[in-house]
Amino acid sequence: MAICDADSLLKILNRHLFKRDQVIFREGDQPTNAFIIRSGSVAIVKNSPAGPQVLTTLVANQVFGELALIENSPRSASAIAVEPTEVLVITPDQFKAKIGKLDFFMKFWVGYLTDRIYDLSDRVRD
Repeated sequence: MAICDADSLLKILNRHLFKRDQVIFREGDQPTNAFIIRSGSVAIVKNSPAGPQVLTTLVANQVFGELALIENSPRSASAIAVEPTEVLVITPDQFKAKIGKLDFFMKFWVGYLTDRIYDLSDRVRD
């Protein structure tokens, strides 16, 4: 399901191309941007004592990197292009501007959902 009209997004967001196996960001990196996949796919990979573990593979119209921008915390996993991948880049300033326009209820809701995602992620790790 498309999250928005792609032509509208192209007017306000920069696009970036990644080659197969190119690292988009690494676990532990400071947050820089969030991304919307236009084409291709991205593996979300977590380091573990047993070695790298693919948590999920994302495809077109999916978003990644957003939690680090919400919480301004280090990346909890790495993102690696599985194949040639085109993404739209959401900068922290763009993200903050959009979040800043939300009413109190929606800001609360975003915060609540973020906390739930982190809680469930912690449970999976344990």
